[in-house]
Amino acid sequence: MSITVNDIINKLDALAPRAAACEWDNPGLLVGRSDQEVSKVYVALDASLDVVNAAIEEGCDLVVTHHPIIFHAIKSINDETGLGIKLLDLIRNDVAVYSMHTNFDSCPGGMGDLVCGRLGLKKLAPMEYTKAPMTPNDGNAAPEKALAEEAPYGIGFIAELPHSMTAEELSLLVKEKFQLPFVQYYDAGSIIRKIACCPGSGRGELKTVLGHHVDAFLTGDMGHHEGLDYTEEGISLIDAGHYGLEHVFTEYIADFIKGSFPEAEVLTAPLHFPAALV
Repeated sequence: MSITVNDIINKLDALAPRAAACEWDNPGLLVGRSDQEVSKVYVALDASLDVVNAAIEEGCDLVVTHHPIIFHAIKSINDETGLGIKLLDLIRNDVAVYSMHTNFDSCPGGMGDLVCGRLGLKKLAPMEYTKAPMTPNDGNAAPEKALAEEAPYGIGFIAELPHSMTAEELSLLVKEKFQLPFVQYYDAGSIIRKIACCPGSGRGELKTVLGHHVDAFLTGDMGHHEGLDYTEEGISLIDAGHYGLEHVFTEYIADFIKGSFPEAEVLTAPLHFPAALV
């Protein structure tokens, strides 16, 4: 029996329900038809131009990404913008795009748990709890029930290190485990025993991090002022880049689709840190 885009969406949605996404987010089927047949899938963190071109060249029917290819409202689709060119090429070649963003960030077993596991740490709690998606009730008067009562939904994680580390030692561990060309860090000068982590972008999370009384914050997309703010609060800041921690999505989702649909061919974007230092 043939596989459709909708078949794969249903499996992915059971793993990371779209209802668990943040209100400002835009996950889901963003390009293509749900009834389209699928024999080959391409998985990547971003639907970059290189990813779109590779998926088309490989004859893929569906691209699954973490970051939504369409995030903000658009008023036109034409060849005058990079996004427009990608969308036109995808539609012309019958390639669908499905994205699972903050719903994957927050679901049990999702992004935070993958990063925590790769570092060999034991998760104590999510860094920031989010609302679990709800399922329809059984037709009785009972209220709707959360999908997972024992496994909380939440962004990031709080964890204790197996032994004390300096900011440099923790940065080197992250660099090694995630195969990164570099990691930037701001050293508060204290020994690190407990950390907070927000894979992707951790901007605007200072108040939340302070509430957890941690020694370091591991995240991405941080800059000069954030580095000063955190170290002045006695918290070392480890910036692995937005791509740096989240690229684990690609391998995990590819394996998940392979396990769910053995008859489908699943390709992955090569590991490629987009930034460089000179």
